[in-house]
Amino acid sequence: MEPAFIDFEASSLKPKSWPIEVGIAWVNNGRVAVEAQLIRPEPSWSIDDWHPASEKVHRIPRGALNEAETAGNVAMWLRGKLQGKRVVSDAPEFDQRWLDRLMKTACEQHEIRIDDFDRVVWWAFSEMDGQIAPGRLHDVYSHLANETTIHRAGEDAAKLARAWLAGIMG
Repeated sequence: MEPAFIDFEASSLKPKSWPIEVGIAWVNNGRVAVEAQLIRPEPSWSIDDWHPASEKVHRIPRGALNEAETAGNVAMWLRGKLQGKRVVSDAPEFDQRWLDRLMKTACEQHEIRIDDFDRVVWWAFSEMDGQIAPGRLHDVYSHLANETTIHRAGEDAAKLARAWLAGIMG
């Protein structure tokens, strides 16, 4: 199953925070494809869970979200994009929470479970006898180390996909 890398930006890191942007990336014919969408907050999502530091870190003004696609429409789009993919994140606990909150807006029951990037990389780049392939792991992690996290969902998901591609290309 081909991996799709996902990243969310959120209103804060509070337990009831909500997603403000989702990005997905995957490898397609030796290149990284990426898509992202801003998310209009649902009326039921509390403005108390918006933190001004999030606005500063992500460079996404709260007002810009009023013009974004509705959360329900983003959920439907995302479900279609992720169908048949192994969904992978470098922060699965947080991203799963925001994915679940997003999918709930479309009354969508979903089976999307986000897997941990490190676990998937170790599994994917192991030899048949269960031994790791250190060269490929080095390629993945050295690529990651040389990239900057910019805290925008599409680009951060693409960073993971580029690291994956580095491991594939060896």
